[in-house]
Amino acid sequence: MTKNGIAKHIPDRNKEGIVNIAFTDDTLTTKSGTGDTLTVEVGKVSRRSSTVVVESVVVESVPAAKGGEETPAYGTQLLGMAVAALAYVGIGTISGFSGGMLPLLTESDDDLHLDKYRVGLFTSVINLGAAAGCIVGGFPHVMVGHRSYLLVALPLALAAWIILALSNDIWVLLSARTFLGFTMGVIVFTSSKYVAECAHDSVREKLVNALETSRQFGYLFVYAACCSDLSWRELALVCGCVSTILPFVGFLYVPSAPKWLATHGRVDHAYESLVFFRGPNYDSRRELNTILDKLSKTEGADNALYQLRQLKDPIILRFVVLFAFIHFASQFNGNVVTGAYAIYIFKAANVSIISPYMSMVVVGLARVLSTLFYLVEVERVGRKPLVIVPFFLAGTSLLVLGAFFYAQATGGAFGEQEWVPVTALSLFSFFSNIGFPVLNLTRGELLPPVARSTGGAILYATYYFGGFAASLSFSYIVSAIGMHGTFWIYCFINILVVVVDYMDLPETRGRSLEEIMEEQRLEGASPSHHDHAS
Repeated sequence: MTKNGIAKHIPDRNKEGIVNIAFTDDTLTTKSGTGDTLTVEVGKVSRRSSTVVVESVVVESVPAAKGGEETPAYGTQLLGMAVAALAYVGIGTISGFSGGMLPLLTESDDDLHLDKYRVGLFTSVINLGAAAGCIVGGFPHVMVGHRSYLLVALPLALAAWIILALSNDIWVLLSARTFLGFTMGVIVFTSSKYVAECAHDSVREKLVNALETSRQFGYLFVYAACCSDLSWRELALVCGCVSTILPFVGFLYVPSAPKWLATHGRVDHAYESLVFFRGPNYDSRRELNTILDKLSKTEGADNALYQLRQLKDPIILRFVVLFAFIHFASQFNGNVVTGAYAIYIFKAANVSIISPYMSMVVVGLARVLSTLFYLVEVERVGRKPLVIVPFFLAGTSLLVLGAFFYAQATGGAFGEQEWVPVTALSLFSFFSNIGFPVLNLTRGELLPPVARSTGGAILYATYYFGGFAASLSFSYIVSAIGMHGTFWIYCFINILVVVVDYMDLPETRGRSLEEIMEEQRLEGASPSHHDHAS
């Protein structure tokens, strides 16, 4: 009998089957099936004194397991990840679009013209929309499923790109950008959940982490396209088609996530999904039975209200608040700004050895390489060093970049070193985009499953609210204290993230969630006391 009161009939191993529960008033029985099938009827029980009363259920006939390989096939799992990765490319194109297109929107009088105030809105409103998209993506996707949600979000994203390309009014342009941000929030949250639930335990972390590479490739793609003669309208159409049509077609040919199907009682479809992703020779029934057993012990855990109630736990709440602070503050470390204002920053540097557009491509390559480095090192190095060291070096890079702009403004010799801007920004992008994925990984390892979807949605929203504030305020901060002062502020934020991580976040690599939570409870439910060792 399971923890939640569901009685299970466990047949002999050679007749092992998968149960699909549908509630009735029938009694508990076991029937012989035909051929290799077995019909099992089980019941939901209640306890009245010492009496156990069967109240419901019937289980349909399903094929009995005949054994299978211990190792699943990986090709179809890679296919599922690749489809989600194509959607993730769109996140990079949406975020990086303004990085190369601002001159065409601010320096031309023949088309839409953005003033200083509207430039801030153009770069930042996608983050405001993404915050809303994360909240929406974090709640309804539990009901409709990750795949179905993405099949709706991707055509809407394409529609937003088309409206952006055809807009002749500034407020239509900004509205399209906002809605693109909304779809970005839905895609970033839902795609990662889809990959996590489709992947086998042995490769889940690697496949989810690989999504970050495709997001950074989106930046590189749009930066490289800016070097062409495409207008901003033509580039919008290219980005829209590349980042939405291909993943939409891909999602038509892959099944929904098995866990979501099992959660909603579609056990037969969950089995078919597992066979698709694990291969016909793998013993998918055993894995499905494990999923069903876990679901029976956490009944209601995928309900948004249930997960919100779990946030009342003092330790979970402290981690959520801590990560909310880190996510919001870290958006002022310069990463979101250098992505959105890349061409503006390189034009302000006024160097001649490399064009601003080629400088953006170099930074885009650094972004992609950083994620490849992260994929290798995350398996070998502790989480804390992979946050502390990259953010410290990212802050140091901005300190040097700020010194360059200060020397340039005051006539110092260092301001004549034309290699500094592209080198400093490339190093900053490289290190910063190692640190951020590790923070996201640590967040997932510290939030228990009963609070992960809803808590993650809240934290993603906080992250994008921070991005909105950072992008909107950039030009105003530059006007107030100069480019050098702005980058020195961002340098300070990087060091602040280092300090907070060192003082308040536990090491999670190689440790179970239960072990970490117990340690926190023994230390007074305070994340500020822990072993800092890696």
